[in-house]
Amino acid sequence: MLQYPPRQVQYRLSTRIDLTRWVGSIGLAVSVGVVYFLAARLSLALLTKPAGVAVFWPAAGVSAGVLIALGSRAAWPVVVGTMAATIVANLFGDRNLWSAVLFGFCNAGEAVLTAWLVGLLFGPDFRLNKLRNVLGLAAAAIIGAAVSGIGGALTFKLFHSTTTPVLTIWQHWFASDGLGIIAVAPLLIELGSASRDRPPLSELVEGALTVAALALVSGLAIFLRSELLATVGPVAVLFAPLLWLAARCQPVFAAVAALIVSLSIVWTTTFGIGYFGNPGLSMADRVLAAQFSILLVTIGASVLAALFAEIRDKRRLAETALHVSETQRYLIETERLAALGGLVAGVAHEISSPIGTSLTVASTLALRSADFANQIASGQVRRALLVEFADGCRGAAEQLVANLQRAGGLIQSFKQVAVDRSSDQRRAFDLKIATEQVIASVRSRLLKSQSSLAIEVPSDIIMDSFPGPYGQVLTNLIFNAVTHAFTDGPGGHMLIKARRLGKEQVEITFSDDGSGVPEEVQRHVSIPSSLPDVRRAVSGSACTSSIIS
Repeated sequence: MLQYPPRQVQYRLSTRIDLTRWVGSIGLAVSVGVVYFLAARLSLALLTKPAGVAVFWPAAGVSAGVLIALGSRAAWPVVVGTMAATIVANLFGDRNLWSAVLFGFCNAGEAVLTAWLVGLLFGPDFRLNKLRNVLGLAAAAIIGAAVSGIGGALTFKLFHSTTTPVLTIWQHWFASDGLGIIAVAPLLIELGSASRDRPPLSELVEGALTVAALALVSGLAIFLRSELLATVGPVAVLFAPLLWLAARCQPVFAAVAALIVSLSIVWTTTFGIGYFGNPGLSMADRVLAAQFSILLVTIGASVLAALFAEIRDKRRLAETALHVSETQRYLIETERLAALGGLVAGVAHEISSPIGTSLTVASTLALRSADFANQIASGQVRRALLVEFADGCRGAAEQLVANLQRAGGLIQSFKQVAVDRSSDQRRAFDLKIATEQVIASVRSRLLKSQSSLAIEVPSDIIMDSFPGPYGQVLTNLIFNAVTHAFTDGPGGHMLIKARRLGKEQVEITFSDDGSGVPEEVQRHVSIPSSLPDVRRAVSGSACTSSIIS
């Protein structure tokens, strides 16, 4: 009995999850069906004569746009909602049940084929922020409308008595459905993208005001008749606000504006109002002008929005790259300053010994000179005292010269290392001297760790390379060994060896007798370096690094 309640809880939880998914799918199917039905009823108000095919079918853009925006998980709700709305809309007209069902299959298949082509070409999370994406959507709409038009034309020819050729019916179907997808689908696609990447409030306000202004301009340009509009056309008047939306806002605002203009054109063409309702033109000419204007507005708005979106994305990437570059430059400069700070500390420690010895010798010599002067003043100077004082001065002078030469050599060595560390310039240098200079800069660390470092570098190797990065790598290897290799006991032994590999290459090997790297960590070991090639090999308990340059 104690085992049953968990199973019951798991069953109820699974049932709740399935119920939520089914409720969401049913809600989506109902929403698509209602919107598709309303769009279809609007389109059926304007039919071509005598073919009886809608001039503009925005419902095709509804189903295709929802399916592209939501992905394959919305396939069945979109298919069911599209077919149900198509059947009901056709039955309200003069179509019979069988033709309505076949029209429903054609419309649903058109949406599935268009969305599948877009997903195949561009993958999920499709957006119209690139020109190739806009052209890809247009190509998918053309293919989907062309394929569904074949089924629609054949169905219309079989179930309705008409003398219109099948090719003419297919042309009207293709034009109306293709325009519907190109005009409506971008809005639904970009609404899905905007819900994931919400524009800032300032952009929302600017876009809304511009769309409202464009709607007013389109109303004046399309609903009214004037000599100017008869000359330049209403589409040319709408170019400026469309350009502003594309340049300043995300593509969703341009898609909204294009849909508003398209619906205005369809509305005025259907009811004979304004520019596109000119009674002086035949219905065929008015329909052709409306279709061409819709195509020009929608494609133009989408292309402009995509081009400006690409420019904004490239600028954003360039700014990000610049910020990253500045951060990297700051980190490099900080690292160099830290290295120079450590070098200064090493200089102070190394030079303190010969300078301190020189000060001691000089102060001792000054005291002995003062005593000798007092003895001269008292007249008690003997030959032996004079010889002793001369020998003492000679010895003090030799010690001063030796210690000051050592301090001068250290200063010169540290100066060269500092110059190399602060620049990445290439120059010719003696490998042994450069190695000794690096060792001199870290000698204080070696003394503290009670470690010994020996070098076996021939004195005839002249390198034409980068001494700064070489010194940094060598310093890192020494500090790494001092910090991690000799954890089992105080001190250890390190060795730097170099040998020629032909005329163009030199192999420099750093090794220590430390504890080494654990076996399970060895495959993850890597040493970043600015030299052309750094290879690290871990063997036994010792660590060996080879630098080939």
